[in-house]
Amino acid sequence: MKKILVILLALSLLTTLAACGKNTQPDTTAATVGSTDTGTPVSTNTPADDGTTLSSMAVSEDAAGEAAAAAQLDGYTVDIDLAGKDKTTVTTQMQTIANDPKSYIGKTIRVSGTYEAYFSEATQKTYNNLLGFDTTGCCAAWGIEFYGDAVPDTIPDYETISVVGTIDTYDEDGQAYTFIDVSHFAM
Repeated sequence: MKKILVILLALSLLTTLAACGKNTQPDTTAATVGSTDTGTPVSTNTPADDGTTLSSMAVSEDAAGEAAAAAQLDGYTVDIDLAGKDKTTVTTQMQTIANDPKSYIGKTIRVSGTYEAYFSEATQKTYNNLLGFDTTGCCAAWGIEFYGDAVPDTIPDYETISVVGTIDTYDEDGQAYTFIDVSHFAM
């Protein structure tokens, strides 16, 4: 999870620096950002089949989609309910979970965000990622993996989703990773 935070922080810095230039069009040709290790890299500008990129999504469109997905999961008892919260609150809580996952293992969470899959050549696995963006909608502010029986086999990249599940960790190649074990899913 620390790898994800480092990647997200580096991506945020690069995006901020790139925003200072005169090019106002989003770069839809950027490759996946990540390292050659078995971490979970995050891409932010790879275009979807319809040409949508995460950086071209309107903030209000993102917020409306998150609210609609989260509303489908109303009524579940959770320890941490981030549905309908402002992006700053969600980002702060998700970064706290990433920095201290042991304190949150076994807690149930409801959270919404944007879906993105990543296939690792090194592990030959596909990683499901739930991403949250800053208030401008341009930069990934947090990310967490998720899995579970309630997760559909196919989810379109950049789909707005909401999950209810239990926070847990797994070990891969000697590194602990935090994820949500999803019991309820909506998109």
